[in-house]
Amino acid sequence: MPKFPSKEWAEAFCKALNESSEYRSAAAKWEGDIIFLATNLPPELGIGDKSAMKFCLKHGHCNCVEFYQGDSAAQADAPYILEADYKTWLDVIAGKLQPIPAMVLGKIKVKKGSFSVLAQYVTASLAMIKAAQKVGIQ
Repeated sequence: MPKFPSKEWAEAFCKALNESSEYRSAAAKWEGDIIFLATNLPPELGIGDKSAMKFCLKHGHCNCVEFYQGDSAAQADAPYILEADYKTWLDVIAGKLQPIPAMVLGKIKVKKGSFSVLAQYVTASLAMIKAAQKVGIQ
């Protein structure tokens, strides 16, 4: 099982999205790459203080992933960038925190893109969490 966050985890998540009929249906009208930026990473991960996972998403499919770590994470770009503390992302993956309410509360920051557009895809975000839970975190 791959460890979150890593290139292997991102690839496994992309595969899990593609295997999810629930995600495919909920995100059928979505078109746009998205970056999940994790900050305040624990030193024991050995990848620096931040990482960025870029997912190329189109009509319910994940077409590619890119992984950035440490200083290179700041270079990652996509139409949508969501930033949160490492522990917040773990809570989202565990299902303890829903992404849209987390954005409203400022726990997940929409660094780039439109919150109002993202809010239209609540069902897709929940399907993404289920896919992430299949991958796990360690």
